[in-house]
Amino acid sequence: MDLPWPDLLLPCSPSWRCLDRFSLLDEEVEDEHGQVACWPLLQHVLRQPVTTTAQLIDVLDTITNTIHGSSGAACDFGTLIEAVEHHRDTFFSRLWPTLVRLSLKLPDLFPGGSIPPLRPGDRLSLTRDMVGSLVAHQFLCTFQSPPWLDGYHDFGIWYGSEQRHIQAVQMYLTALFSYFEEFSLGSTPQSVDGLVEFSLHAFDESALLLPGDWQHVRLGKLNVVHVKAFSTEQQELAYQGNDRAVVVSANKDIGFGQSATQEEVFMGNCPEACPAVLFTPTLQNDQILAINGARPMLRILGQRRELSWEKLAPDRRRGGRMLLMDALEVDEAEDSAALLPDLKPGNMQREMRKAYTAFSSWKGGDADAPAVSTGLWGCGAFNGDPGTKVLLLWMAASLAGKELHLLCDDSQREFADKCERFVERVSSSGWNVEDLEGCLKGVPAGVGRWQTMDWLLENVHA
Repeated sequence: MDLPWPDLLLPCSPSWRCLDRFSLLDEEVEDEHGQVACWPLLQHVLRQPVTTTAQLIDVLDTITNTIHGSSGAACDFGTLIEAVEHHRDTFFSRLWPTLVRLSLKLPDLFPGGSIPPLRPGDRLSLTRDMVGSLVAHQFLCTFQSPPWLDGYHDFGIWYGSEQRHIQAVQMYLTALFSYFEEFSLGSTPQSVDGLVEFSLHAFDESALLLPGDWQHVRLGKLNVVHVKAFSTEQQELAYQGNDRAVVVSANKDIGFGQSATQEEVFMGNCPEACPAVLFTPTLQNDQILAINGARPMLRILGQRRELSWEKLAPDRRRGGRMLLMDALEVDEAEDSAALLPDLKPGNMQREMRKAYTAFSSWKGGDADAPAVSTGLWGCGAFNGDPGTKVLLLWMAASLAGKELHLLCDDSQREFADKCERFVERVSSSGWNVEDLEGCLKGVPAGVGRWQTMDWLLENVHA
C-alpha cells in the first residue's frame, strides 16, 4: 500500500525557513515569526574560512544547531576530528573546498527544491554532480530526517567519540573522504560516466507463473562459491559485468549505519548510494530497492568485528547493481517441536515474492544466463534457516531466469558442502521448480534451524 509520504524538502527550498539563532543575517530578512530562509543562512555559514579543525567544527555545529536545534548525533565531533587530522594534507586544501562547492550547487541541480519519495515502479536517475551535492549535504547534516526514519539519514552518526564499532566508522569516513577527493580537481572524474539509478520494485502478480505452472520451469544453475572471507568485490562493476547483481541483506528501513553488517558495509563503501535513505520509504513485504552505478571506494574484507580494507584504484571504482531486500525477521524463541517459521506457507510465499521481485528487476545483457550473487540471505541477525532460504532463492532465481551464486565463507563450509551435494543430486535429475517446492513442503515439524539441509539429504532421493 502506498503511503502519502511528503516530498523530501531540500535546504535550498524557498519554503524551508529556520531561526537565525546566531544572528548571522540582517534583521530585515526575518519574517514576522523571526525566521529566515534557510538557504541564504547556509550560504553565509559556508563562506566562513575553514583551515583548522576548530573552524570546521564551528561551521558544522552552527549548521546543526541552526537547523536541528542541537549538535545531534555528532556530539563532540571526536571521531570526525581524528579522521580530518589523519587526512590533514588534503582535507583543508582540497576536500573541504570541494565539499562546499558541491553543496552550493544544490539549487541549480534541483531547481524544484525537493525530491519526491520513491513509489513502486519509480526510477530516480541522478547525475554524478546531483548525487555528489546530496552526499555533501549529508556530510554537513543539513537534511531533516524523513518521516519513516528515526535518525541515521546523515553522516553525523559517524562524528561523535562514542562509537560502538570505531573501526567500521573510520572505514566509512575513509571511503567518504576518498569520494570527495575524486571531485577535488573541480569536476567529476572523466573516467566516470553514466548515472546513479535508484528504483523501487514491487511484486507483480501477473508476471510470476502460478504455482501450478512451476512444473514447466526447470531449475536454473546454482553455484556454491567458497570464499575465504566475504568482501565487497561483488558490488564492483568489474566483478559483475553488465549482467549480474548482488543481494544486499537489508533492513526494511534501508541504509548505512555505525557497525558492519553487510548492508552497512556495502552502503558505507558507496557514498553515492547513501542518499537513498532520504527518498526510499520503509520497504513493504512485496518491495525491494535496486541501486545501480553507485561507485565503491574501497575493497572491504570481512564483516562485523573482523574488518580490513584497501583503497580501490580509480579505474576500479565503478559500481554494479545492488539489490536491497529485507528478509523475514524470525523470532528466536520457537517451540523445538513446531514447524520452522521459515517453512510456514505465508512466510515462504513472502520470501519467494521478495526474492523473485529482486531477481526479475533487471534484464540480462549479453550473457547466456544473468547471475545474482548472494550470501545466506536473512540467516544472520534475522535468524532465518539457511537450508530453507537457499531453496527459496533458487526457486525465485529459476523463475526469474537468473543463475544463483551462493557465497559461503570458511565458517559455513560444512553447510556449503552439504548444499553442493543436494544441488548436484537434484540438478542431475532434471527437477523443476514445483519439485523443489514439494521438498520444502515435506520438511516435518521438529526439524530445527540449520537442520533442514541434513533432512533433505537424508530423505530426498531424486
